[in-house]
Amino acid sequence: MDAQQYGLKGRWLGVVQVAALALAVLHLAHLAFAGVFMDEAYYWMWGQHPALSYFDHPPLNAWLLGLSSSLFGWNVFALRLPVALAFLADIGALALISKTIAGADWRGTFWPSLLLFLSTPIFWMVSAAAIPDHLLLTGLLFSIAFFHRFFAERATGGQGKTRDLILAGLFLGLAALAKYNAAFLGAGVGLFVLLFDRALLRQPRLWAAALLTVALQAPVIIWNATERFASFGFILAGRHDGLHAGLQGIQPFLLGVLIFISPILFWPIQRFLIDRKNSIPGIGFARATFIVSSIVIVSVSLVTQSLFHWNLVAYAAMIPFLFVSMRPRWLLGAQTLYGTVFAIAALINYGIVPLSPVTKIKDFATAWSYGWAPAASAVEAARRANPVGFVAATDYTTASLLAFALRDRDVTSLSPRSEQYDYWFDAKAHAGEDAIMLTDRWIPLTTSTRRRFESITEIDTIDVVVGGKTINTFHIHLAKGFRPDG
Repeated sequence: MDAQQYGLKGRWLGVVQVAALALAVLHLAHLAFAGVFMDEAYYWMWGQHPALSYFDHPPLNAWLLGLSSSLFGWNVFALRLPVALAFLADIGALALISKTIAGADWRGTFWPSLLLFLSTPIFWMVSAAAIPDHLLLTGLLFSIAFFHRFFAERATGGQGKTRDLILAGLFLGLAALAKYNAAFLGAGVGLFVLLFDRALLRQPRLWAAALLTVALQAPVIIWNATERFASFGFILAGRHDGLHAGLQGIQPFLLGVLIFISPILFWPIQRFLIDRKNSIPGIGFARATFIVSSIVIVSVSLVTQSLFHWNLVAYAAMIPFLFVSMRPRWLLGAQTLYGTVFAIAALINYGIVPLSPVTKIKDFATAWSYGWAPAASAVEAARRANPVGFVAATDYTTASLLAFALRDRDVTSLSPRSEQYDYWFDAKAHAGEDAIMLTDRWIPLTTSTRRRFESITEIDTIDVVVGGKTINTFHIHLAKGFRPDG
C-alpha cells in the first residue's frame, strides 16, 4: 500500500488538526478541574508510603506520585502533573509510530490517529487520572512504536535495528512496572515471532530485550518474595469471585466495550485484524497482541467479574494503526462526535455537577468526586474535640479520599478485605485506642466493623448537596476501645 494512502491531506487534514487540538485542550481542562477519583487518591497514599512494590499493583505509579508530592506538595496539581506529562508522551509515541508508517507524510497519519485516540473514551478516561493504567498506556505505546519500527524493517527485507528491539523491551518493562497486564504485549510479540519470524529466536538480541523487560520487574519480584507472593496471589486468584451465572462477568465487560470503545469502531477493528491487502508492514505483532489479550480477558470474564479496561493492551495495540483501516472515512467524524460528547459530559459530571442519576444507579464514583472538603473539616473538628489515637474509614476508597482531603498519611481503612492499608496500619499498636470513623451512604458501618470497637456513636452528619440534589451523606462516628482482633 502506498504511503500516500495512509493519511489525509488538504483541508480535511486541517479540520482534523483543529478538532484534535480542541480535544487535547479539553483533556487538560479535565485534568485540572475534575474531582479526585477514588482510586487515584488510593495510589497517592501509596506514594506517601514508599516501598519496592504494593499489594494491588506494581510500584511505578506510586513512585512517581511520591516524587511529585515531594517536589510540589500535597495538592491536585502534584497528583495530576505526572498524568499530564504521560498524556503528552502518549501524543509523542503516536507521532513516532506515524513516522514509521508514512515517512515524510507522517502528519497525515498522525493527526487522524491522535483524533481517534482522543475521541475513544477508554483512552480519555485512562489518561485522565493518576491510576496505574495511564503509565501502562504510555509504556505500551512507546514499546509498540519501537516494536513496529523493528518489525516493519524486517517486513521490507531488512534485519531490524537492535536498538529498536532493546528500546521496545525497555518500555515493555516499564509498562509492566506500572501494571501486570503489560505481559499481554510480550505474549503477543512472542506468538508472532513463533509463528511468523522464527529466525529471530536464534538471535541473542531478542533474548537480551526479553531479559531487560524481566530485569525491570526486580522490585516487584523481591517484594512478592518477602510478602509470600501476596500481590501475585491477589491478581491471579484473590480478586476473582466465582459467578453464579455464566453471563455475570461477560455482560458488564461487553457493556463497557460498547460504551468506552463505541460501536463505530467495530468495523475498522475487524479490518485491522483481517485485512492483509491494505495492511501496514510490520503490524503482525500488534494483531497477535490484540487477539491474545482479548481472548484471555473474555475467558476470564466467563468465570469472574471483569472490567473493560483490563483489555487495555489490546486497545493500545490497535489504536495507532486503526485510521488506516477506517473505511468509510466519515466514521472518523462520527467517532469524533461521540468522543466529544463523552468528554464534555465527563468533565461536567466529575468537575461541575453530576449528570448521572447518582442515587438511582448507585454511581458512587461520581458521588465521591464531591464533598470531601466539608467532610474533612468535620473530621478535623471531631478530632480536636475528642482525643483519639487514629482516624479511619471502612474501605480503602473513602479512607484514601478522606486522607487526601485531610493531607494526612496516617488515615487508615478498617475494611475486612485485604488492602494495601494492611501493610501500613499496625493494629496491635493501636489496641484500646479511640478513633474518629467516617462512613457514608455507599459504605456504611458493618457488623464486622462494629466488632472492632467497644462502642461506636455517631457525632455528626454532613449532606453533600450538588445542583440542588443530595448525592451523598457522610457520617462521623466516635469509636471507642479498638480491638485489633475484633
